[in-house]
Amino acid sequence: MVAFGLLIALRLKNIDFTLSLIVSSLILGFTSEKPPAIFIDVAVTTLTDPVTWDIFSSVALITLLGYILKETGLMTETIEALRGLLSSRVLLSVIPALFGILTMPGGALMSAPFNEPEANRLKLKAEHKTFINVWFRHVWFWASPISPTLILAAALAGFSQREFIYAEAPMLFVSVIIGLIASQSFLKGRENGNQKGKNYSSALTGLAPIILVVILSLIGLPVWLALTLGLFVALALKRVDLKRILVFLRKGVRWDIAITVLTMLYFRYLILFSGSVNSLLSSLLNSGIPLFLILIAVPVSVGMISANPSMGLAIVFPLLIPLSGSLSVYLSGFIYAGIVAGYLASPMHLCLVLTNGYYQSDLGKVYRYLIPSTIALYLLTGIYNLSMNKFCSM
Repeated sequence: MVAFGLLIALRLKNIDFTLSLIVSSLILGFTSEKPPAIFIDVAVTTLTDPVTWDIFSSVALITLLGYILKETGLMTETIEALRGLLSSRVLLSVIPALFGILTMPGGALMSAPFNEPEANRLKLKAEHKTFINVWFRHVWFWASPISPTLILAAALAGFSQREFIYAEAPMLFVSVIIGLIASQSFLKGRENGNQKGKNYSSALTGLAPIILVVILSLIGLPVWLALTLGLFVALALKRVDLKRILVFLRKGVRWDIAITVLTMLYFRYLILFSGSVNSLLSSLLNSGIPLFLILIAVPVSVGMISANPSMGLAIVFPLLIPLSGSLSVYLSGFIYAGIVAGYLASPMHLCLVLTNGYYQSDLGKVYRYLIPSTIALYLLTGIYNLSMNKFCSM
């Protein structure tokens, strides 16, 4: 908890994220009662895990794709076409929501460049851009039939995917409404018009590389390969010559963001190797805290510390389901909501880290919008699930 608390404090002071993770990792390792070799063991595991390089390559390729879309003018043309179809405020929300359908590591970097031209036109601050991009990307947690997190939650709780989505779908609309209300504080009074004329073909052409990546990923192609093919389509659409392609390759990849991802994965593995999460959960369970408070504290804490909803589910559901006795779909939804809330607000949340890095925003100022919105979402999902649980048990 000290290591994680320090990580939050350093991030709120705008200390470099990689440096913050290294400091927190040192504290975690030296206080874990493990031999110093744990640092080497974790490094070897991190660097030899194929998942590490899948995420690293995906993030690097996403930054390259965003750079190419921007430099070739394809992104600007697409935004101009979409502005003829949607108002400015709606467009800012729709873009990250569309990209959010694709649940891929670092996917927030795909929507961030597309949202930037419109956000700049409305003269939004970096913190406003970050909040909108992060929040609306994650509204699908409650109703997407292709969300691995939701599929895993339903399976671990012992319900069909259809049952779980049917129970939690109303929270999709709640999440959207909260995001719209929160963004009104800085969008109010700004221009909200759209251009005359509707150019569907230009919008579809500009989105073609992204649509291809989404489709190929959904049918099971590795994300890095789908992104590579998307890059070729973007270059072909604008007929970019070889000399310019080489310039894009040299300048387009954000290596600083990709390296941050490696450091994050190292920290996560260190948490697992040190046994810190298990110690924390054991302490909570043996402290005499009422079960209801445990159902709140454990999911939120694990969701925040793991910064990975799937990992959080794998830890929390097997632990809390036996304690909870007969677990209804709505009580499962209550636990699920805690994990999602912790994940959304976590300073290690990959989408938040990448968007914050892309827009160069102040995390403390981003939290002015993100924390109240997350609390509101958790309270409303909690009230809904507990009320429905009580109603269905009557």
